[in-house]
Amino acid sequence: MTKILNVNDLCDAIAAPTLDDVTQRALIDALEPSVAAVAKVLADHYGIISEHAEYEGGFGGLCVHFRPAYEGQECPDVIDEGDEGGDWPMRLVRSSLIVGEPPHTC
Repeated sequence: MTKILNVNDLCDAIAAPTLDDVTQRALIDALEPSVAAVAKVLADHYGIISEHAEYEGGFGGLCVHFRPAYEGQECPDVIDEGDEGGDWPMRLVRSSLIVGEPPHTC
């Protein structure tokens, strides 16, 4: 038998007080860009926008924010299922979000 940790459990183990702060930060810093890169591929596939990945111990773990690429864009089911209680803005606030155009279809 083996012990299996998901990515958030792994991050929690890294953040445990048994590792020094420099090592903790180096390991988390190595994971965050990888998760952000994966999220961008997923976001590009669904035509939405992903933001940076960030580990927040006690607040959801290693998370990425997704948002619509254009006003009125529906949330893809796979993203909604991952955070059913989260907000998906149907109207974009131009001062804080990059406003894109709907994708063109042939």
